[in-house]
Amino acid sequence: MTSSTHPPEPTADELAGLRDLVAAAKTVIVGFDGPLCRLYDPLTARTAADSLTALLAEHGVPAGDVPGRTPLALLRSLTLGALDDDPALSTALDELLTGSEVAATLTARPAPYADNLVRTWSAVGTRLAVATGHSADAVHAYLAGRGLTACFGPHVYGRTDGLTHLGHDAPPRALAALGADPAEALVLGSTPEDLRAARDAGAPFLGYARDLPAYDRLRAAGAPLVTGTLEPVRQAVWELNLPRR
Repeated sequence: MTSSTHPPEPTADELAGLRDLVAAAKTVIVGFDGPLCRLYDPLTARTAADSLTALLAEHGVPAGDVPGRTPLALLRSLTLGALDDDPALSTALDELLTGSEVAATLTARPAPYADNLVRTWSAVGTRLAVATGHSADAVHAYLAGRGLTACFGPHVYGRTDGLTHLGHDAPPRALAALGADPAEALVLGSTPEDLRAARDAGAPFLGYARDLPAYDRLRAAGAPLVTGTLEPVRQAVWELNLPRR
């Protein structure tokens, strides 16, 4: 029985579209929290968000209270221009967020089929990179813990310039570093921000949603194709690279 909180199963047409995206992709840019793992559990997410909110409050910056919001989403919700006049606060927030992200990698749960998908893509010669608004230190720590470092090599692109860029510039940086043609790439992401970054980079986008709210957010943002499981992606990569008789 399908849970009402789970995204709908892909239709036959959607599976065909997914297969076409995979077949055309020579380079794949993968998001971090979502496509690769669930970085925070509800308790650690709340604890980290509360710490950021408290620091903001000390400096007179209201953050509001949205239950279930991740620490990164909390900072994305701010008018970050308000921090331009307080570089010390921006630095402190970045350090606090980075510390919570690195610590969270110790208990992060891999997305189902993600490890196998990454290894399969790597084995068939697809160039891979991680592009995210999270700290690159956290991504490297997670990849090392899962034995996936060799699949990505140095190609991890996290947030830059403190809180100036919270991930929107990461896919274009990854594509440029790999010398990839955006039309022959694929961005696998889980947020509307990932979708906008893919569009700005001129790359096709495949949405991954681990629950129905995430699915609805991606659809509302205009994502043409969203899957609630990475299994058909892994299956497509494997089938498209079977030796031909």
